[in-house]
Amino acid sequence: MAVKKRKSNWYIYLITFAAASVVAAMFLSVFWDILFPQRTSAVHGGISTDIPDSSNNMRTLFMLSEQSASIPTRFLVVSYQPADEAVYCVPLRSDMQVTASGGRTGTLAQIYSLGGVQAVLSGIQTTVGIKCDNYVKFDRDTFITMADAIGKIQVSLAYDVLAADGGVLFEAGNHSMNGSDLYTYLNYDNADYGADYQSLVLGSAAVSVLNDNLHGLSATVIQSYFTKLMNTVDTDITLEDYTARQQAFLFTSVESFNPGQYYIPYGEIRDGVFYLADDSKLTISERLKTNEE
Repeated sequence: MAVKKRKSNWYIYLITFAAASVVAAMFLSVFWDILFPQRTSAVHGGISTDIPDSSNNMRTLFMLSEQSASIPTRFLVVSYQPADEAVYCVPLRSDMQVTASGGRTGTLAQIYSLGGVQAVLSGIQTTVGIKCDNYVKFDRDTFITMADAIGKIQVSLAYDVLAADGGVLFEAGNHSMNGSDLYTYLNYDNADYGADYQSLVLGSAAVSVLNDNLHGLSATVIQSYFTKLMNTVDTDITLEDYTARQQAFLFTSVESFNPGQYYIPYGEIRDGVFYLADDSKLTISERLKTNEE
């Protein structure tokens, strides 16, 4: 009896394969970004570190006074924005008029004398639009200690810095200053150099510290700076604040070059009091991205 050959169903297998391929392609197109996410990291020296996002931002008010119990004479807001590879320094004049909680008004120095650090923070937030996460208050001794721990600070002087008797303390030009010299320089007042001279001194010195001394630091060194800061000065920065941003700080130190920038607020002086201009407040908001909060 002849054997009957079975018909080949090759076309069925072909159709099935084609259909499966289409389904697989659709699946991959939908879930490709989930299965194979884009890299958001940078590699340095074989070590991969996540590129920090805005959740690592940190704004700190720095203040400087002669003694621990004295009213600060220097105010500086430092906004750490690692996603933008930027650290913005905004010097605030001690004679700037602000309105603090409870409707209290006065200059920054006056508001501090009335309500301390919290009143100043409230006044800055209400008047300038900057909400600071933390504060650091230096006196002369703690400032010199921290500055010397960082190392020599490179500053460029546009004018001679004069002593009380008229003698020259620092000639115009480039200087490598220790903590004591830097403290003297930051506290130098000379109305002949212009109303914004002190703000320029404070802003440029802060940027020099950031750009010249903090690049390429290891995690161990960065942590040692924060530990010394928390154990030396009057601050509400905690170990948790540092730990939450440790990788961001390391990334900035390794990957960012010259992140420090400063902005000098402008306005007008009436009866010896400085009033911030609305346009300057808008510029601060744009650079520090306070309008996105």
